[in-house]
Amino acid sequence: MATTNLFVELIVIGVGAACWVTLCVLATFGIYTFPIQSADMYPLVVFVLPLVYLLGIISDRVADFLFDRIFSASLRVRYFKATRDYQDARRLVLSTSSRLADMHDYGRTRIRICRGWSLNAVLIAAALQFWLRTSTVHTPWNAKALTWGTAGCLLLAASSWWSWYMLCSMEYLKIKEHADFLRRTAHSDALRVAA
Repeated sequence: MATTNLFVELIVIGVGAACWVTLCVLATFGIYTFPIQSADMYPLVVFVLPLVYLLGIISDRVADFLFDRIFSASLRVRYFKATRDYQDARRLVLSTSSRLADMHDYGRTRIRICRGWSLNAVLIAAALQFWLRTSTVHTPWNAKALTWGTAGCLLLAASSWWSWYMLCSMEYLKIKEHADFLRRTAHSDALRVAA
């Protein structure tokens, strides 16, 4: 995978983490309006971007750990008897064909982004609840933001999870099919050489 693609992927995941971290910090310090105007934000990007990148790395690792423990193992056994079978098939595909490797890298990028946003959207919903429920200013806007913001975040989390699930299923299927094809091709080439 190109370094640029990985960087962008972690920035996309990190933006979600930055949202819930910011809401938690604001709620902790009792800040319920944003003190920074949009015109003042541009110089901050230089300082915030590395933090967003770091949050993306952390979020990705946490989401990977959780999803692997909760969802991935049961999904993977539909296509592979053991984790080692999957790893062997994946190694075969990635080491044999650069075109297939590029295609799988693209699929893995989408899987990681969906997985990261599944986690981040749930945490944004919780942080939004925390921020608005601790607010000393109670307006009708707060109640609407609490309801619609939370519902929107949970819908985003569910959609991201469903996308992750479908992409992961397709990834396992493709790895299995491509590895089987490469093994058949290698076997028929060996037979031709022997003849």
